[in-house]
Amino acid sequence: MTFNFTKVSQVGIVVRDLEKSMKCYWEEFKIGPWKVWTFAPPVTRETTLYGKPAQHAFRIAEAMVGDLCLELIEHLEGETIHKEFLNKRGEGLHHIQYMTNDIEPALERFKKLGIGVIQSGKVAKDSYYYLDTESRFGIIVELATNFGGFIPPERTYPP
Repeated sequence: MTFNFTKVSQVGIVVRDLEKSMKCYWEEFKIGPWKVWTFAPPVTRETTLYGKPAQHAFRIAEAMVGDLCLELIEHLEGETIHKEFLNKRGEGLHHIQYMTNDIEPALERFKKLGIGVIQSGKVAKDSYYYLDTESRFGIIVELATNFGGFIPPERTYPP
């Protein structure tokens, strides 16, 4: 069984301080502008952690580097794989994301390989699924949908 993911859409990095990280990327590499969102209810819904309903909050910032989205993730509250990552490894590269609007067959193919979902949720019309791939690939794979209608950012950096 093979997967035909031809393009990584996003690279996710877990950080302790989103403001400091955005500033650093902007000043050192001119990466930005950053769009910032807080992912917590009611923005997020149907969130899970290891297959069980979970309440959590995290803040993200996204900037484009060419046609690749760079995402910074700051844990805010509750239990998340981002908090686990920080506790285990500290800041760093957390996941790569592939977009697919054919999500159910993709999840089923991973399930047949023994790869389950470790965290998931819905935002507007879209959904995200972090897969338990770290032991196999050394990194978490995220599958996400892009049906449009994504919510506007709370703000941008730099202003």
